[in-house]
Amino acid sequence: MRLKGRLLSIAEMVPPSRCVVDVGTDHGRLPVWLVKRGIAEKAVVTDISAASLKKAEALIKNHGLEGVIEPRVGDGLSVICPGEADTVVISGMGGLLIRDILEGAPQVTAGVETFVLQPMKSQSFLRKWLTDSGYAIVDESLVREKGRFYEIMVVRHGKQHIPGDVYYDIGYVLVKKQHPLLKEFIEHKMARTAAIIEQLESRQALRSEKELDELKRKLQDYKEVYRWVTRCDRS
Repeated sequence: MRLKGRLLSIAEMVPPSRCVVDVGTDHGRLPVWLVKRGIAEKAVVTDISAASLKKAEALIKNHGLEGVIEPRVGDGLSVICPGEADTVVISGMGGLLIRDILEGAPQVTAGVETFVLQPMKSQSFLRKWLTDSGYAIVDESLVREKGRFYEIMVVRHGKQHIPGDVYYDIGYVLVKKQHPLLKEFIEHKMARTAAIIEQLESRQALRSEKELDELKRKLQDYKEVYRWVTRCDRS
């Protein structure tokens, strides 16, 4: 079985693990790939919907992994026992929902060594919540699929200093490691922010002034990071 794009990038961020939990697994391809390659000794796949989990159950059976990958119906990490998993993958959900899943199972998360997170939105919110809540983002990656950028974070327990708010929007680790897609990612953010600024300015609404000022500051921060990244490319 092959993975590609976003799912492959997530799988490649998973460390060798005793037990991986894939929250909201949907089709179950990720844990099957991890087990078949020896990255995970075993896995638990969860989904809040029993109907959705049937797709994963069929794939597990098709690969003869019934005794190695266990499907469980449940909300988030509620069906995981403390100390059961050393790696948790949560992907394809919003940043607020990922926060709620982690916050709602403190006894489980306390025993997890590595979290691989791929939020679909509210990425900056999630980064700030993580660093404010005793987590450190130790690695990050970007993947572009069908014209969209996806951000992947590897998170562990610990402390982390983020040197500026802009690095909640543009992952600090992405900048430090000079990810190959970083320039395009920042260009995308600058273009999108500039377009929103133009729309707000055309409305000339007083209620938009605060939002407009914040967006202009954010755009300037993006430009400063972009100039630094460009200088590094030339050196």
